Order: sequence, then C-alpha cells, then structure tokens
Amino acid sequence: MVAPDPAATIEVNQVARRLAGLAPPADLASPAIVPYLDAANAGWKAYARDYGTPLAAWAARQVRPGSAQTVFYPFSGPDLPSMLAVFPGSVHYVMVSDQYANGYFDPFALKDPQLTRVLEDLGKAWISFGERGFFVTTELNQRGGGERKLQLTPTMILMAYAARLGYEIRTIRPICLDADLTLRALEARSGARWDSVRLDLRKAERDIIIDYVKQDLSDRGLQKRADARAFIESVARGPVLLKAASHLPQMPAFSIIRDAILNGAPLVVQDETGLEYDTLAARFHVALHGEYVGAHRLFKEATNPSLIKAYAERAKEVRPLGFPLGYRKEAGAAIQVAVRK
Repeated sequence: MVAPDPAATIEVNQVARRLAGLAPPADLASPAIVPYLDAANAGWKAYARDYGTPLAAWAARQVRPGSAQTVFYPFSGPDLPSMLAVFPGSVHYVMVSDQYANGYFDPFALKDPQLTRVLEDLGKAWISFGERGFFVTTELNQRGGGERKLQLTPTMILMAYAARLGYEIRTIRPICLDADLTLRALEARSGARWDSVRLDLRKAERDIIIDYVKQDLSDRGLQKRADARAFIESVARGPVLLKAASHLPQMPAFSIIRDAILNGAPLVVQDETGLEYDTLAARFHVALHGEYVGAHRLFKEATNPSLIKAYAERAKEVRPLGFPLGYRKEAGAAIQVAVRK
C-alpha cells in the first residue's frame, strides 16, 4: 500500500463522513444540510435494521469462506456493505460493474444552488437505499440536478459506505489493469482516467483493499478485451457473491462470466438472480435458504425454473432466512450457498 498523504487523508475522510451523514458541515449554511443529514441517517438505520445486520448474522453462521482470498462480486454496483457482511474476513475485494467510477471530488465545496441539488438527490438515494437495500444504478445516473459533472458516482457512494462501516480511507486512487493481469493504482493527480477506483481502507489496525472495476461483463464486452477476460477468469477463482444481478448470469449473452465462476470459484453465495440452479448443482453442493417460487415481476423472461423445482422438491432441507435480500417481492427472499464438490 502506498503511504497516504496525511493532509489528503484528512480531507478525504472528512468528505466521506459528510457524505455518510456522520459529520455535519458546520461551515456550510445551505438549507439542504439538515434534511440531508436526516435522510442519510434514516436510510442507513433502515438498511442496518432490515438488511445489513441480519445478513451479517446469517453469513456468520452459514458461510465458511476458508482462508482469506480475493472476493469477487460481479454486477455489484457500489454495494460495499453486502460484500463485507457476507465475506468480512478477506483482505482484497474486487467489485465489477458497468458504471464508470468517476473521479473523487468534494461536493461540499460547491456553492448553492448546485450544492442543494446534489444533497437533495443524494438524500433521496439514501432513503431509497434504506427501503431496497441497494442504490439503483439508473437513478444514480440521472441524479446531480441534471448536470453530468454532479452525478452521484460509485466513488462517492463507496466513500460514504466506508465511513458508515467504520473504516478510515487511507488512499483513494484510479486503477488500471496491467499486462500481468493485476490491478495497478495510479497517482490521483496524474491525469489518469477514473473509470475504475481503489480504496485502501483501515479499521482496528486491519487493512483491506476495495477495487471497483468498470467492465461490461457480457460476452460481447469481454470478447473485446482478452486481458479483461483473463482477469475476470482469474478473480473468479476466489469466493463469489451474486446479488440483484438481474438474472444476467443465466442468459446466453453472459456465458463467459458464468463459465468462469463455474470453473473456478470454490464458493458461491447468491440470490435467485445468480447462476441457474441445475448448472450450479452439477458442480457444487448447494444449500437452499429462504423461499423461491418465482422471479420478481421485473424479470418475466428469466425465472430460474430449476431453482423453483429445487425449492419444491427439497422443501424439508430448506433453511429459513427471515430477512429480505436483492429484489424484494411477495414470495420472499432466497439465498443459495454453493460449495464446490
């Protein structure tokens, strides 16, 4: 890890705590400050109560990741809390999503009316996060008062999450994929593009690395870049989390990422939107949790039919869940824990 610059570290963590609603910016007089703090705190409290705390407690009982490895979370968005709740013991986490990270900036340095617009949008996002358990990518892309430069980005959300989870941000830098298929952090002031971002975090004298990688995970996207495909196949050899993945891993156009996980992962924790059950069960011992009788109404063409059948035929083995996950629906939540045979 690169030694952090003390002044930059103080600034970044101050901004992160403000984004998280933990540090009221006393030097600002915007009328949006107090409503924003209320929204951020209400959203996080609802998330912790309904999603985060029960998910972490469940994972502590049901998930055995083995020795610390690189955790891979494809189709993740900036969902840092879920990844750390399920796999709290690793030191390196790779999140992959198709949204640009964009560069670090301090939105609290803006003047009104821009500051008010950003805080109102981000406050609404926190409330939505508390209700759903995740930020909606399309909503994030449309926010920022209509100005692209003020868009609420994964970089900002990851910073806020880190602060809420009690981490100090040691450094935050853009990253790129090297020829040897490793992610290399660049100097933040080097003019490098912030497509992807690395957060070096510390908590209780323990350091972890969060890499958020911008990459199209469809076959079309991975076939364009041999290095990206090889990198994905490499990180898929560690534990994998699949959550709210829009059933994409079950579709023919995502066969590369699916095969990478099937061929490499020692452990997969997923909801019903992950790998098709019969494909997974051919290579893994699969424990079923919760209930599953059909997909969310948003996904009429992708229902994971073999999973519906498995929950019905193995009803006596299914373990209770007791909390929502992913796309909330009347039929309840489902999680599968798959350990390679």
